[in-house]
Amino acid sequence: MSRDRANGPGLAVAAAMIGGAAAIVTATGLSALARPDDRAVRLAQVERKLDRIETLQRGGDGGPAYPRGAICREGVGPGAGAVERKLRAGLGQAKLAAITFEPSTPVGDSLLAVNFRFETIGSYEDAMALLSDLDAVRPTLFADTVDLVSKTSAVSLQFSGHFYCSTSARL
Repeated sequence: MSRDRANGPGLAVAAAMIGGAAAIVTATGLSALARPDDRAVRLAQVERKLDRIETLQRGGDGGPAYPRGAICREGVGPGAGAVERKLRAGLGQAKLAAITFEPSTPVGDSLLAVNFRFETIGSYEDAMALLSDLDAVRPTLFADTVDLVSKTSAVSLQFSGHFYCSTSARL
């Protein structure tokens, strides 16, 4: 009977050691399976994005990389709203007949080009004042085509242009 007693605790210790070793092997295997093959690449991409965010928040090397009043500081939608507010503020007595924004298209690795068109009808002086205002915000807004057509007592101004947004604005 003493022989059975000796084997009982010995077997329990051996079973616990085998169970512990199996648990360690299983945990190590599951840990290896949980790490994707491209883990290092993914971590490098995340670190580059974090570095870019910190650079934008710090203001970059030569002053603010994306100044407080810049178009698309918060994204393309708010940028389009800022352009529309700027146009409406510069219209004077002229009437904004139509304004449209086209979807943004990538330009290189760090910029998006947002095309816009508008038409306004009003006095020649109001049209010239608006064009002068748009010229003053260069290089924020770029003119592609400008058509000024006389309508007897008024003029029609059709303008097509674009502005750029940083891709960091949509991280």
